[in-house]
Amino acid sequence: MNKTDINNIHKQIVKAVYSGRLYDAIVAIKNQNVINENDSSSPLMMVEQTYKFMLKYSVEGLKDPNRDKIFCQLQVSLLMLADGVRNYLLKKNNCSAILSNNVFLQPSEKPNNSNSIDWFNYLIHNEELGNDSEAMITSAKDSDQISVENLSLIVSALTLSLLLFFDIKKFRLLTLLYLTNQEQIWQRALVGIFVVTYFYNKRFKLYSETPQLFQQLIDSKDFKERYHNVVIQFIKAINTDKITKIINDEILPTVSKISSGLKDKMISDSSNIESWDETNPDWGDFFEKDPELLDKMAEVSKLQLEGSDVFINTFSMLKSFSFFNRLENWFYPFTSQHPEIQGLLNNFKDTNFNFQKFVDGLEGAPFICNSDKYSFCLSVSLMPESQRGTMGKLFTGELGEMNKIRREDELLHKPEFGYKIMTQYVQDLYRFFKISRIGKDFVDIFDKSLSPIGTLLFDKVLDTVAEKRKIGEYFFKNENFRQAFDIFERISTEDPNFEIFQKMGYSAQKFGDIQKALDCFNKAQLFDDKQIWNLKKIGSCYRKLGEPLKALEFYRKAESQDPDNLSIATAIGRCLLETENYDEALKYYFKVEYLDEKNTKVFRPIAWCSYELQKFEQALKYTNKIPQADKEAEDYVLAGHICRKIGKNIDAMNYYLQALDCEDYTIQKLEDAMKTDYNKDNSADELSDTALILDYLMFRKNNQID
Repeated sequence: MNKTDINNIHKQIVKAVYSGRLYDAIVAIKNQNVINENDSSSPLMMVEQTYKFMLKYSVEGLKDPNRDKIFCQLQVSLLMLADGVRNYLLKKNNCSAILSNNVFLQPSEKPNNSNSIDWFNYLIHNEELGNDSEAMITSAKDSDQISVENLSLIVSALTLSLLLFFDIKKFRLLTLLYLTNQEQIWQRALVGIFVVTYFYNKRFKLYSETPQLFQQLIDSKDFKERYHNVVIQFIKAINTDKITKIINDEILPTVSKISSGLKDKMISDSSNIESWDETNPDWGDFFEKDPELLDKMAEVSKLQLEGSDVFINTFSMLKSFSFFNRLENWFYPFTSQHPEIQGLLNNFKDTNFNFQKFVDGLEGAPFICNSDKYSFCLSVSLMPESQRGTMGKLFTGELGEMNKIRREDELLHKPEFGYKIMTQYVQDLYRFFKISRIGKDFVDIFDKSLSPIGTLLFDKVLDTVAEKRKIGEYFFKNENFRQAFDIFERISTEDPNFEIFQKMGYSAQKFGDIQKALDCFNKAQLFDDKQIWNLKKIGSCYRKLGEPLKALEFYRKAESQDPDNLSIATAIGRCLLETENYDEALKYYFKVEYLDEKNTKVFRPIAWCSYELQKFEQALKYTNKIPQADKEAEDYVLAGHICRKIGKNIDAMNYYLQALDCEDYTIQKLEDAMKTDYNKDNSADELSDTALILDYLMFRKNNQID
């Protein structure tokens, strides 16, 4: 049994429980041969017996005012058993590194030393938290018995442990740690609260104490603003790969080209043909209306300042140190007091490099997460002295600038500074889940489909249209279109408006649901039936849905308002071509060519329309005008068809051969093109000619005929 099989069994049991089919869940757990069915005192047997009594009473018509409460308790018990069975099977089949030292439902010994990182391992490796352990940590959190660093580790351990095995006592403790309001603690605890309430949303509905726990959080100081920020931070995190791609594919190559003096990047096609990706210029920038959010939506050059993860690529290669073999080191707040750093400081021999100053500067740097700081220190200690000296001069200066910005932000009370611990912690988690081998044992909390809308806590905290709108706009700005659509859809039921329906349509279009996009654009049309952008979008949707006549209707409406718009003219030409109105289509394409001489994209449709109208010389002229770099196999095929029509058979054969030289263009495709585009009546003579031509071309292609 592999990891996928085990997780699928777990999902099957969980689904049965949530569907109210407890019999199926009980049978599925029994089938794993983990529980002793002869032991009447085992948790599963007790659940089964209680459920049988409940079913019997219900069928006999006996009223039990506590039935719903008991049913929820049975669901909770089965879900906890499902978690335990999954973990046991993962361990038994060597499918989980983190569970390798865990014993199913057998807690390891509690640590005696409250300052020990043993608490970290104890919490992770215990599925259910005992009341005495909960009480011990609860009392320790407000005393000097445990350091901030170790309390931070406890927060991480509770979060990870909850992802392995849900236990409401662990969540209750996580909530209490958040309410301590210690800067280093509450920011980490809030991240854990967000993750756990998102992934266990349905499970929280089964616990009677959930409303009270959530209300405690909501009533605490600044929770609404803090929760909003943790959602934003996760949106940034799930888009880390996009940022990395921008840096690698756009910024770095550009810098390289400038510095090396290579030729300028070719200017891309500047034609006015309608772009499917065109956003509505009338929307403006939502964030310009909100100065608080404007600071969070900066250009790429400000990504680092706004807390985006720009270092993942740089430091991902520096996580192979043995330091990271210890699980807790992925989450330990960076401090010069860490035993490993102390060891480096004590044994450092390079008198030309002030390692202590470097570590001190790194400790306060706001833009580098904790695990990257440890990576940096470890790598610096191994560098050759000459390289270390050069790097030290450069980076010490950078650290100075970072800390200068940090001090300024602190003095100005900038919002970003207030959440730097959260930012760094989320980045630490991202590295653990994406890079660490052990991180693969957990559900991916940075899955790109993350969408908190509809979860209990999200709906309770961000309960106004304005608050939901901010999150929706942030998803939209970051091109997380499915999540944006979900939030905008919720908003549209509470406060329907023109722009929301348009953005819903645009989002649906981007994730490929054209019918849904059309429905939304049509709803926007009810608010304003004259906006050109919306008319064009409706036309685009109808075209993609295979209804060119309907599309033409809306493009005509747009044209009536802006007759010189070349993208509209091109779209109308395309619709006319698709409806085989070639004569009218040509007029529009010639208009585009006349008004935009640099537009080479109209040559292909002009050639095709001319061919269909039997204007063969004109068709050949425009086929040949298509830039060589843009030519496709179909262009050569069309040129071949045209030459045959005007009696230039040798030229036709040469064009066909050029088509066959194009990548992925086969003799079968050419035969199909001849039958559909040239031999439209499929007469016997023409079909015979086709066979002869194809054989001739195969001889020519294989150099077997002159």
